[in-house]
Amino acid sequence: MSTGTTTTTSREFVLSPAMCGANSLFVGRLGDWTWSAVSDACGVDALTARNADGEPTYLAFQLFDVRGADPAGFTFGDRIDVRTAVFACGAESVATLHRVAPAGSAGAADPTLEPAEFFEDRRPDCLYALNFNRWVSRSAPGSNRGLVRASPPGFTTAHLPELPREHSPRLACAQARQHLTLRDAPTAGEPGFAGFTTDYRIDPTRDLNGVGLVYFAAYFSIVDGALLAAWRSAGRPDAAFLARRTRTRRLCYLSNVDADTVLSAEVSSSLTGSPGGLTDEVVDVVLRDRESGAVVAVACQELTWGAA
Repeated sequence: MSTGTTTTTSREFVLSPAMCGANSLFVGRLGDWTWSAVSDACGVDALTARNADGEPTYLAFQLFDVRGADPAGFTFGDRIDVRTAVFACGAESVATLHRVAPAGSAGAADPTLEPAEFFEDRRPDCLYALNFNRWVSRSAPGSNRGLVRASPPGFTTAHLPELPREHSPRLACAQARQHLTLRDAPTAGEPGFAGFTTDYRIDPTRDLNGVGLVYFAAYFSIVDGALLAAWRSAGRPDAAFLARRTRTRRLCYLSNVDADTVLSAEVSSSLTGSPGGLTDEVVDVVLRDRESGAVVAVACQELTWGAA
């Protein structure tokens, strides 16, 4: 195990319209900050990295775990402090932890950021994001299928601390592959959505990034779109959807797809409680390639909705 000491970086931002909203914009910024932090910590420029054969290689997201304050709660002009720590996860992988705190808060003033805070002792006014990334390259020109592992020369994590074994993101990814869920634990409760399925065709005008891969943040919008379709099918009002508070958003990426792909989204949920007239719900969404049936991504959200 690495014996490196956890170090953090801190940056302050004022949120602009392109950085926030009830969609994937803020998640996209978290991803940008991850690439920047890994570039600074691991000896490579993630934006221009190439593998040993001189081909482009990308710091692809395999797990994106957002907890705490709802990203939809951020709005124009909010001042935030982003504290970031980077951890080793093998020779070709890395984990990055962010804490987003309101400017001037105790969280913004605290220079420490350890894994235990994310997993066991989250500050109620802060948002946290844990990312697990692996380097991948295309195995065939112009295709997003069959991406292969390929770290760039000079990439190093030996000097970084490691996450505790019990919190390894590899465990969550294995759970997503084997059980098609990212729930922290089995959840008892009445069924909410059951067996709902809807299709989504990849939109080349919106879903692709600058190198032609389906953008990691687009998956969050695709998942939310599937949830909204299930929501409406159950006769729930759009106003309740927009007012919901999402405490946890977890997404495991198992593959990328081409621009002409149709995804089939399977939505299921459990109603886990009704505190004070509100409803707690855990929602699972599984995205498959409709043609092949292959699982593309697995997502889980914990949310509260309704009128008190």
